[in-house]
Amino acid sequence: MIDPRDVDRVPDEEWEEFKKRAMQDELYYKGPGDMMDTPEGRSRFCRLNVSGAFNKPDPDFPGYHIWVFNNQGEGLIVKKRSRVDLALMENIEYDADGKEMSRSYEPA
Repeated sequence: MIDPRDVDRVPDEEWEEFKKRAMQDELYYKGPGDMMDTPEGRSRFCRLNVSGAFNKPDPDFPGYHIWVFNNQGEGLIVKKRSRVDLALMENIEYDADGKEMSRSYEPA
């Protein structure tokens, strides 16, 4: 399985080959939006990724990241800059099926 962090590590000259390999991976997602946008995508991410922390650039806030703290097969927490108040971070906890369990806020 490809480590999601490999996307940041692949040299430009190897990018096309990496994409071909990634499309064979069981975590490859070609649906609308982002994998974390749907319960099915979140559930798949939770089951197939090892426990740990993952991040990616936040498309809505350049310079910031969206963090995913995964507990394999148990659930995950998505932490990102609040869309309501930029002084806050939003923490959304999901169960293993990708359904929201709780939402909390903390200072950024």
